[in-house]
Amino acid sequence: MFCSHKNSYLQLVSSVNPRVINKAVDRAMRKKHFDPHTELPPAQRLESMQPSLYAPQVDITRARVGFGRIGLKVLNRELHSPDNLVQLQALHSILDQVQISENAMFLINLQIVYRLIDLMLDRDPVIKEKVCIILTHLCNYYQGRKRIMSRPIVIDNLMRLFLRDRKEIRYAAAYTLRTLARDRCSCEMIMENEEIIENLLKMIKNDHTGIVLLHLKTLANLTEWNPTRPLKANAFQVMLTLFRDPDPRIVASAMDCMTQLCKHTVGKKLADNYDLTFVLRPFLTSPHIEVVISAVGLLAYTTLTTRSKWRAKECCVEVTRRLVDLCHTPNKPLLQLRCMQVLINLCDCPDIRYHMKMHWETRVKNIRIRTHEEWDGTSETTTYGLETGHNYRTMCIERVETIKNDVGDNPEVVNVYSYLRRLHNIKERLIKAINWKCYRD
Repeated sequence: MFCSHKNSYLQLVSSVNPRVINKAVDRAMRKKHFDPHTELPPAQRLESMQPSLYAPQVDITRARVGFGRIGLKVLNRELHSPDNLVQLQALHSILDQVQISENAMFLINLQIVYRLIDLMLDRDPVIKEKVCIILTHLCNYYQGRKRIMSRPIVIDNLMRLFLRDRKEIRYAAAYTLRTLARDRCSCEMIMENEEIIENLLKMIKNDHTGIVLLHLKTLANLTEWNPTRPLKANAFQVMLTLFRDPDPRIVASAMDCMTQLCKHTVGKKLADNYDLTFVLRPFLTSPHIEVVISAVGLLAYTTLTTRSKWRAKECCVEVTRRLVDLCHTPNKPLLQLRCMQVLINLCDCPDIRYHMKMHWETRVKNIRIRTHEEWDGTSETTTYGLETGHNYRTMCIERVETIKNDVGDNPEVVNVYSYLRRLHNIKERLIKAINWKCYRD
């Protein structure tokens, strides 16, 4: 038997769906599986899905769809209906249709985006939530983002939703804004709003965890485009307080946002004033790997100044030992890359360079980097052949977070060979930095 969630040898060499093989084996063995939907009673659904009053053989949450694109035009017209129930039915059906790329593009060309933006402030909370979810799907297309951002009022509507509405709608609005902020051109238009940064920082302080995570990712993308406004709005101090949050996901996201702030000259000065090098020391030994990766990524920017390097000299033994240990994690190439970059920065200090030369040069030379056969270009790596496999072009890789390029409209899995070549190059640079001698010597 084959499992759909595993990458076996057959799935690597054959295009046959393993579920078909499982059904054939079950039929040959005359093995019957219990299906609650085929037994009596015929449908065992949740009580929330059962309407109290309904017509026979009719689903009131779906509108009537005609054949082909005629039905999409009918749905677009029904959005203007004065009947609230007809609008709800049309929105439910449109949410189904935008899952198909061809229908989504056709609806975008029908100017459906403008009507959806007008419905964002409707009285019915279900309509507001569904509109945000549909806009999130349309944001994945360049044409959809272009139509949405042609009306800047959409940013004001989203702010009104995630500031004042109920939590379900706040989450949907935050997700839409985060999807819009992935694109650099959209970030430029979003930053034209004078209150967006202040409102995001306000909601980060007191909201539910899932919504805070979305706001942090949005803020990180906007800060990468222009770190000046977040720095003026005291985003540095807000992120510093989030380091003490009990949720590791929030801590990691706050560190990623702080990394964008520290790319600015003012951010580097604030990092020296608040002594971020010593603040990040306990996070290097965190049990959560995402916190460690984010902390090392932040250290790569905080250790660029002379003041921070001499400050790190006071805990030279502890920091260098931990960073060298983290370099010996071949199953996490991103962590290796960031740790070696931090060590290169610290080697500018003569005392730290001498310490590395005396104690850790041999271990640095023995850092093992994965081969292209052992790594499939993903950030989550497990035992070979069980969940991810070694070839990311196979048919059944499910629930795997990929390392993506942030350039372009369609991010893809990173090129394995170029990424590994980059790891080898930075390892050579680290060895060269350890053995570098001053011209006076």
